[in-house]
Amino acid sequence: MIHPRHTLAECARVLVGVVFVLSGFLKAVDPVGTALKIGQYLAPVLDTHGAKGEVFTLALSFVLCGAEFLLGAFLLMGIYRKLCARLSFLFMVVMTAVSLYSVVLHPVSDCGCFGDAIRLTPMETFVKNLILLPLAFLVLRDARALRHLYSRRERWVPAILSVVGIIFFMAENYRHLPYRDFRPYRVGTDLREAIIGEEESLQKALLGATTYVYKKDGATKSFDAAHLPDSSWTFVEARQDSRLADYQPKYDFAPTDSTGQSVAQELLDDEGITLLLLAPSWRTANQSVLDETAELYQECLSLGYRFYGVSASTSQEIAEWRYLTGASYPMLQLDATPIRTIIRSQPGLVVLRNGRVIDKRAYADFPSVEAANAYLRSLPQLQPHGPTATRTYLLWAWAALLFLAFLRFWARKLHLTVHLHTKKRLHSTK
Repeated sequence: MIHPRHTLAECARVLVGVVFVLSGFLKAVDPVGTALKIGQYLAPVLDTHGAKGEVFTLALSFVLCGAEFLLGAFLLMGIYRKLCARLSFLFMVVMTAVSLYSVVLHPVSDCGCFGDAIRLTPMETFVKNLILLPLAFLVLRDARALRHLYSRRERWVPAILSVVGIIFFMAENYRHLPYRDFRPYRVGTDLREAIIGEEESLQKALLGATTYVYKKDGATKSFDAAHLPDSSWTFVEARQDSRLADYQPKYDFAPTDSTGQSVAQELLDDEGITLLLLAPSWRTANQSVLDETAELYQECLSLGYRFYGVSASTSQEIAEWRYLTGASYPMLQLDATPIRTIIRSQPGLVVLRNGRVIDKRAYADFPSVEAANAYLRSLPQLQPHGPTATRTYLLWAWAALLFLAFLRFWARKLHLTVHLHTKKRLHSTK
């Protein structure tokens, strides 16, 4: 007979495992973005903008993404049950405390639990963790009774696939660019249309969130923009919804030249090809692609393309970069936050054509000196495309083994049920 307590623990195990796998995978899609989110949490106690702080948060990002995914994967497979149950419960205790800290002090507007794919407010995250915490306790309480999908001789195969698969996936997403870009400025985005659409939506939100207070005969009343009173009323004040005070634009693309003049419209209205070499700071930018960058710039000059370096660096840092690298391309200024949103690499290359993002490359994927000319000549006809699925093959293999193990488990259970039912009928007929 199946005990209801064990059934409840099995359901809790599956729910916690699925959430952990989904959360760990979506964060692993963009480990640099997860590191930035961790830096926001740790900003009150750690200088996350220095080189050491960036290395620490990035290492913590890899550990967090990998550990969460593997805990969920092992729970779903039913291997190392007692250890995973204890670690899962401890993980949920820590995450619940962190989400409570986020609700009270508001260090971030989005928790980052599911990367940029699913955005949750601090309160939504806290509620989610309050649901998962007792489920993790149920798994811990009945860890010994949890079913396993693999025998001791079999479990090493899916275990290795999951461990190597998630490590390889994170490393490729860090070395290149995220496998899926859930942020603004993704490849294929028409920035002109996106920025105009966002401005129109903001204007509508402002109109809808603004109330106008009027007074008449000693009484005051609020009206919206579509239903203003006649001239017999006296205007008092305009009030806006406090939620608009926290509004952050998705597309904060406002590069300026050396004189402080905005060049955003000029770049977006250009029907030709524009290459932007972006880095939040030239002091932290990788210098391993200096020859490739120099060749790209020289070829852009010969083909009539625009080429700019874009950073949040000071004039002194720009001068140091020019001295160290021999960079002669023109420089533009842009705040570090939108640069990190546009591209995760330092430096990274973004290609615009008629206001549309048609290509993005991490420095590891810059065309070689020999291939620079051919790459640039292909840009007028280049179709937007994302990274290949190669980095996901090991994880797909693990998922396939997990699915087959589930089918085998239920097939055996069905076979046993039929066998026992048949045996019972034969026994009753004797």
